[in-house]
Amino acid sequence: MAANQGTFGIFASRVYCKAWSAGLVIPALMLAGCLPGDVTTRDYSTFQTYQFQQTPGLGFCANKDLVFSARITREADGTMAFVHSVLVFSGPDPEQCEDGVAAQEGCLRPKPQPSRTLSSQEASQVSAVFADVDFYKDPDPICREIAIDPCVIERHSWDADELSDYICGADRLGEDQRTDIRELLSSLRDKS
Repeated sequence: MAANQGTFGIFASRVYCKAWSAGLVIPALMLAGCLPGDVTTRDYSTFQTYQFQQTPGLGFCANKDLVFSARITREADGTMAFVHSVLVFSGPDPEQCEDGVAAQEGCLRPKPQPSRTLSSQEASQVSAVFADVDFYKDPDPICREIAIDPCVIERHSWDADELSDYICGADRLGEDQRTDIRELLSSLRDKS
């Protein structure tokens, strides 16, 4: 993927130079503003503690079909322990929802699920997904043009490194990487 990004960047630079020489500076600058940022890839497969949390953005529209929070820890013997919570319905009145998430259907509260040790196959799957984590160091260029304030932001941390899916934030996961991690957490949840 990084090679494709570099090729795309070289192509875009050539387009910009040709546009400059043809007097098309403004359209070339518009094209440059739409280019994806530089992608950084990091290997987080040797983490000791991974944590995930759905957090509020503007309002809070947490997705009850996804894992609400999760923690994977590497134990001294090399195994991995998985702890997570899901959102469950706790009452019909979203106005009476302290310590919960107000939703259209009422109040949702996080419910911790039992901790379990991952199988060696699941641990290998975790390591594979976390071995090549792609993220952007800078906000998406669209954030210079319009305000984007999502109702939920997904936060991920591997030991001391934190990434989110907030499009206007630095150190942000791309959509494909976010989807891969969501699918991983959902598969671990479904086997619990």
